[in-house]
Amino acid sequence: MFGHVVNGIVGALLWGLANAVYYDLKRKGIRNFGRFAAFWVGNPTTWITFFAVKERRQPTFDRPEDEDTLLAEIRRDRALRPSETRRTSGATDGRGETPRGAIGR
Repeated sequence: MFGHVVNGIVGALLWGLANAVYYDLKRKGIRNFGRFAAFWVGNPTTWITFFAVKERRQPTFDRPEDEDTLLAEIRRDRALRPSETRRTSGATDGRGETPRGAIGR
């Protein structure tokens, strides 16, 4: 008796999750085995999503070939810069500037 209830709850959760996954993948335009599996696990309501949701094209971004070179140059530039942690009296206004009247304290 109790096993049937648990089985039904797990089946309903899996069915709902499959429908949500199929909807999201179709909306984004991603075609893979996960979308195929989600379609059949979430049957029959995935047929509604199949006809009702417009499939989008997801843009793909290629990694630039010189990205590592650029990042290495940025790191070198930062290492060569002088330290910006100069504090004279410790009294600053949060932007690193000494407020009026704080000099000489």
